[in-house]
Amino acid sequence: MRVFDGAPLPVHSWAPDLEEGALRQALNCASLPVAAHHVAVMADGHQGYGVPIGAVLALDGAISPYAVGNDIGCGMAIVPTRLTRDAILPARDETMGNVSRSIPSGMSSHRDPVHDPTIDALLHDAFDALESASAACNVALSTSQSVRGDRGKPLIRDDFVARGRVQVGTLGSGNHFIELLAGPDDDVWVMLHSGSRGVGGQICNNFHRMALRWCEHEGIALEDPGLAWLPLPARDVNTGVDGDAWAQVGRAYERALRAGLAYAQHNRHRMLTTVGDIIERRFPAALDWDRMVNIHHNDATLETHFGARLWVHRKGAVKASKGTPTITPGSMGTGSYLGRGLGNPDAFESCSHGAGRVRSRGRARQELNLQQELAAITAAGGKVFAASKEAVLDEMPGAYKDLDDVMANQADLVETVRRFTPLGTYKGADAPRRKKQDRAATWRPEEER
Repeated sequence: MRVFDGAPLPVHSWAPDLEEGALRQALNCASLPVAAHHVAVMADGHQGYGVPIGAVLALDGAISPYAVGNDIGCGMAIVPTRLTRDAILPARDETMGNVSRSIPSGMSSHRDPVHDPTIDALLHDAFDALESASAACNVALSTSQSVRGDRGKPLIRDDFVARGRVQVGTLGSGNHFIELLAGPDDDVWVMLHSGSRGVGGQICNNFHRMALRWCEHEGIALEDPGLAWLPLPARDVNTGVDGDAWAQVGRAYERALRAGLAYAQHNRHRMLTTVGDIIERRFPAALDWDRMVNIHHNDATLETHFGARLWVHRKGAVKASKGTPTITPGSMGTGSYLGRGLGNPDAFESCSHGAGRVRSRGRARQELNLQQELAAITAAGGKVFAASKEAVLDEMPGAYKDLDDVMANQADLVETVRRFTPLGTYKGADAPRRKKQDRAATWRPEEER
């Protein structure tokens, strides 16, 4: 771990090659008046929007939408099967083909909405929080992805709920995937990476605009709009009151965040169940559900660190308190790790959420050779399943850091339990990107999505 100065608080980095942009963002985080003790950057840290991906930021009496990230509750889920590599390989192509036909990815959604009382309750709870916050601070709800709400349409409950119903149990695009893995004993596991889809994005974007309004209201100058935060003081112990209107907005974001996190967890579980059903058509009772792990790496929780109660934001970072299971994926050609947290206080008991990008998506498309990358995946024992392999060139192994180096760099944060190699990976293709505009005027997609 290296310590960087140059801000009111130090930055602790486990990334030996932390890029200049990510370091600058981390130092900006360490300059926030509500930041506490230090900022931690994990071994896979790289530049994001405002806050680096792979950053852990502790705030005192405050919460920041983009320190959580646009994809609230993005995370990993993994479940072992009772199958061997030799048993699944003859069925791999059929299995992954059925998975790709059964689970929408990219911009696609289910044709028929899911009517589940649990999902509906979460969606309505999130919208209740959005609505109450909007009334408290007089910032209108919008579908806009920009810092300007007038660039979109008014966000209404029916549309918000309808979107959540058709997207639950869907994969998304970017670095999201579903994978068959083999362990060191030729044991077979199912793993996936996904989050809250459009639900989390709408929560984040609307509360981000409110956070910007709060900072403007208080005369707080921000180095980057992605650093905006909302006040979240402790409730009055005598009255239970949240305080002024802006504190109520902060509390509303906390409420919407919790709903978004739960939605993301249900989203992953539904997809695992779908994959499990496909596998068990051919191999009855193959999934060992009692050993499933389902965790977030985009969240914020109130925790005690260095003697203070702080809002610990993990953006592309995994909670790794002592004994806690962790998942660290690499790429389609390198495999993944199941680990166990060591509870290192200097990292706010966290670890990396993956290998981390070494090339931006644009650079990967320009510099990588598709056939060479596919050959590397085949040599590792894997196979890519996607509507267009060309469209996922920016997700090939050459776009990522070396996973074993990342694990070595965070050996004081997490211990290895099991290393996996890929057998088959299903990925959704990204939609075409809009032309980039001024950063302060429009939302920019993050590499984690």
